[in-house]
Amino acid sequence: MSERRPGSHRLPPLVENLLLSAATLIVVGGAAEGLCRLFERERPEPPPVAEYITDWGGSEFATLKSAATGWPPWEDYNSDGLRDREHAVEKPRGARRVACLGDSVTLGYGIRPQEAWPQVLENLIDARGQRAEIFNVAFGGWSTRQELIAYRRVARKYRPDDVLLGICLNDVPEMQNNLTRPPRFVRALYRRSALVRTAIGARRREIASVEELFRDPTAPKVRDAFRLLFADIRALRSDVRADGGRLAVVVFPFRFQVLPGAPAPSAQRAIAEFCASEGIPFLDALPALLDLGAAAFIDYDHFSPAGARRVAETVADSGLLDLDEGATRERTASSPRMIAPAAGKPGPALLASLRAADPRERTAAARALGNRAAEPASAIPALAAALADPVPEVRASAAWGLGGFGPAAASALPALAPRLRDDVAGVRAGSAWALGQIGPAAQPAAAALVTLLDDEDESVRWRAGEALAAVGPEPATCLEALRRIVADPGRRGRGEAAGALGHLGPAAAPAVPALVSALGDARNDVRARAAGALGRIGPAAAPAVPVLVRMISDPDNGWRAVDALGAIGPAAAAAVGALTEALMQASGSLRWRAAQALGRIGESAAPAAPALVGALDDGEDNVRLAAARALARMRADPDLVRAPLLRILADPDSRVRAAAARALRRLGPDPATERALDERARSDPDETVRAEARHALKPGRPR
Repeated sequence: MSERRPGSHRLPPLVENLLLSAATLIVVGGAAEGLCRLFERERPEPPPVAEYITDWGGSEFATLKSAATGWPPWEDYNSDGLRDREHAVEKPRGARRVACLGDSVTLGYGIRPQEAWPQVLENLIDARGQRAEIFNVAFGGWSTRQELIAYRRVARKYRPDDVLLGICLNDVPEMQNNLTRPPRFVRALYRRSALVRTAIGARRREIASVEELFRDPTAPKVRDAFRLLFADIRALRSDVRADGGRLAVVVFPFRFQVLPGAPAPSAQRAIAEFCASEGIPFLDALPALLDLGAAAFIDYDHFSPAGARRVAETVADSGLLDLDEGATRERTASSPRMIAPAAGKPGPALLASLRAADPRERTAAARALGNRAAEPASAIPALAAALADPVPEVRASAAWGLGGFGPAAASALPALAPRLRDDVAGVRAGSAWALGQIGPAAQPAAAALVTLLDDEDESVRWRAGEALAAVGPEPATCLEALRRIVADPGRRGRGEAAGALGHLGPAAAPAVPALVSALGDARNDVRARAAGALGRIGPAAAPAVPVLVRMISDPDNGWRAVDALGAIGPAAAAAVGALTEALMQASGSLRWRAAQALGRIGESAAPAAPALVGALDDGEDNVRLAAARALARMRADPDLVRAPLLRILADPDSRVRAAAARALRRLGPDPATERALDERARSDPDETVRAEARHALKPGRPR
């Protein structure tokens, strides 16, 4: 039996082999990593992914890096966070509901909310004497995946009869680039290792631009992207069908497709073939936009008002929506469905058609005259006369036609105002809309519009409310009537009346108690409009502060309460504690708005200064900006705020840096502040920041 010599510690053979294998892997892997880094430096960089292809950031639903729960955050949006009016969950009798799912193209990015194609579509349908309630369920940065989730989370509860899925072509590369990513730990290795990047070849699987869909439509990554898109369309169709609705698909082009030399629309053909194979109604918007050309767009894919209107007209005429069930209840056997083509007719022929025996021809002519804004001198009197037509659809179309002329139709007021009392809801709604389009010149009809706020028909109520906002009601004739509606919890038009009071501004101060009572209404839209009205009234709404403070916890309207408190200003000093707490909420929108409100309250909000200092490190740039601006408006302790403000002079957001310079100007001279401002004045890449820093360095700045 042999003895192991002292000091000898031989490892077991298995362990030795494992260590040798590991060492070999390390050496070979290191060599491979070095070679990959060498060739990676020499290899040309792949093209960057176009900015219009959204990176979902790890989330399959919310894609915007915004501090707001709705978008755009400076505009009004409903309790679903969408750029749309408030809709009752209960479905109105006799109307079909249409949910338009989409991204910023459907949202109406760059144009006014009422110019987005779903809102224009609702106007067109109403003008035809039919009834449909249109929902704009769209958000910037969404793709087909988010729209599927939005149907399940938002649209489904409204039980839409029809769902229109608006596909923008950048949805296709977004699906591919975001849904084919490897697991998180592999992505971490990818960032650090050239070997892993070479092995995975992620950029080879990415689609860098929409143009790639047309350059190589048979490429594996393009085919894979369409498969992902089609899978989500199938899932959406299955959900909609299970809920008793019908799905249709509308595809929107990119601007380069309407320009000379555009490639063949292979992407549209691929989607059309898929929809045909699945029995899904399909509409390609490209042919309808060709004659408008570049004028249909404001950038690479977002529609101009003219482009959005053309899309709405095309959808309305396409047959995608079967609105027979939603036609006006008052239609009789002698008034058949009022759709007759008037395209291509010159103005004189349309005027002649207003006198035709066929009511369908009269209806189409009235609508076409307003859409085309023909010669007002002859068209407006003719349309005003058509308001007395015995057929309701003709009267409604005449009202909508007059609205198409805007303020120029003021001479038709004597004929329009009586139509607000028409027996047919569609005529009342169209007349209210037309008065709103005429604007302030229609103020003589404001009192009659107020009476419509309690109309039995929901579409009439909201059209009258919108019209009052555009007309600008006179306090002397409308205030008391509006106050009475808001004060009565049982009135149907309580929300619309509250909104109208807001447009009176400070003159509506006598209605503050009624608006405060409306803050407790069970209906979300009433609470929302009452809070908005109190904010518009301003300091005179101070008695509402305690109730608005309690409303901050309202999950749907808390942000509206915060905005109202800020608008009340220094008179809302009692809300400083609650607004300070709101700075700690999870919602970036609420934090941003709370910081703004504290700034508007001003010096009385000084106790919130420590919390605002903390907000200077918030992850949302809008919150940091609002906090810096708020600190500039209150006399905060310089020892508390100087160092944090100096720190955010290096903030990545130029707006925050500029606000910090303005805030530092109010703190008085200090050597460290002088040096930091001088550095910004000389070297900041943003001209606004440099100008603010130079201004802050001028002698005689306030202490």
